[in-house]
Amino acid sequence: MLPPAVKRSIGLIDLGSNSVRLMIVRYTPGVAFKITHEFSRRVRLSEGMSADPQLRLQPAAMERTIRTLATFRAFCEADGVKRIIPVATAAVRDAGNRAEFLARAKAATGLKFRVLSGEEEAYFGFLGVVNTLGLRAGLVMDIGGGSAEVSQIGGGRFKRGITRPLGAVRLTEMYLTSDPVQSEELRRLSDHVAAAFRELDWMRLRPGEQFAGVGGTVRALARIDREMRGYPLDLVNGYELELSRLDGLIARLGALPIAERLRQVPGLPQDRADIILAGAVVVAEALRRVKASRLIVCGHGLREGLFFREFLRPAEPPLIPDLREFSVLNLARLCGYEKRHADQVAYLALSLFDQLFKLHRYGATERGWLWAAAQLHHIGAAAHYYDPYKHSSYLILSNGLHGYVHREIALLALLCLYLRGEKPALEAAASAVEAGTLEQVERLGTLLRLAEALDVSQTQAVREVRVQVSGKRVTLHLDRHARLELSWELEAARRNAGVFEEVFGRRLEIIWK
Repeated sequence: MLPPAVKRSIGLIDLGSNSVRLMIVRYTPGVAFKITHEFSRRVRLSEGMSADPQLRLQPAAMERTIRTLATFRAFCEADGVKRIIPVATAAVRDAGNRAEFLARAKAATGLKFRVLSGEEEAYFGFLGVVNTLGLRAGLVMDIGGGSAEVSQIGGGRFKRGITRPLGAVRLTEMYLTSDPVQSEELRRLSDHVAAAFRELDWMRLRPGEQFAGVGGTVRALARIDREMRGYPLDLVNGYELELSRLDGLIARLGALPIAERLRQVPGLPQDRADIILAGAVVVAEALRRVKASRLIVCGHGLREGLFFREFLRPAEPPLIPDLREFSVLNLARLCGYEKRHADQVAYLALSLFDQLFKLHRYGATERGWLWAAAQLHHIGAAAHYYDPYKHSSYLILSNGLHGYVHREIALLALLCLYLRGEKPALEAAASAVEAGTLEQVERLGTLLRLAEALDVSQTQAVREVRVQVSGKRVTLHLDRHARLELSWELEAARRNAGVFEEVFGRRLEIIWK
């Protein structure tokens, strides 16, 4: 059942050189969105193109692609999706028989594809990155089957983008023809990619800038690396892929026959076993070109960029103004949260935070975490009313939050668990945060527990809380709204007095006059 926060639907089809993908999104413009379906099918549309003097799409590749597109169209109709935006990229863009293929596809499926230029492809990839990863300045690289796009971002805006024929399928067919790969083949491929990047004199990072990667190849490399190192969180967006580990993976893949890669490389998708090595070389050479030690993986790209143009109309450029705030409220709205209660808990928690600054000495970052946890603390009631905080934690970890790094997402999940009246014990989240962060969880979690207690009746009876710190004693003076009872709130808050004393080393007294 769809949440009431989403009222429209749209389908987005991305036809690339290796795969064709369908994403269906339910949304209310500018308010909330939910990706409800994603399908990816390997069609290898560019298979055999590089060996054709006229770069023509081959009959078998066109036939299997059109069959897949017809299935996607049928699924959209069955799901009630009437608006579809289909785009094609490198393989169709470069094909000598492009017009023939597009005519056949339209006749068979009714889909009229827009063929994106290299710069357009880079631009929509940029929109997907900045609206989900929050990158403000640096470079974005999108590796597909036929090409790789590199974009430059400055001040959160698209500055320029360019495409190069460095796709994983194309390079595999051109350079890696042996199985297992010969060392000379791998060297020639690396030299070719490095030379292509040297031509881009603007492809460099300035201090404080970041390098982000997009596309199926990058996501696959992140999942492999995550499996190999036993990473505790099942998240791709925001994952950091280190060059030192990537070089080790390239050496391992190069030594294995394709059939053995699937058995010996955990997390490797079956449909990428033969092309993953070429894609990994492109990432590694790009990192060396910009002198970066790691790549930030974005789990979203071209399709999401196309969606955000629709979602944020008429804004131009279509950029979410405050990504962290939006991602919190988007998840809350999708879970049907109780807005008045969440806002009241956030108001009280931040008031306590501000007035108790001398006890915790935290700044704007920690204050933002407390606000986010207050908004999300009860969303788990949508899954299980009698243990909402546990499920709130799970929803945060499984969905992720755009604009937050993984450590922060884990911290917010732990803050929700802290409301259960026990020390956080979720292994995946606890092992993903730094040791010193657990003290922050205890202190912020204690403030969150008090704020939740002060609206336990969900009537917003507490109008204001005034804090008085005197020696080893902290006194909370509560002002109530007229005609509203505070007995529930007083009882619940006083049950947390012992926790407050344990965490802050002060006795807590709560007074209502």
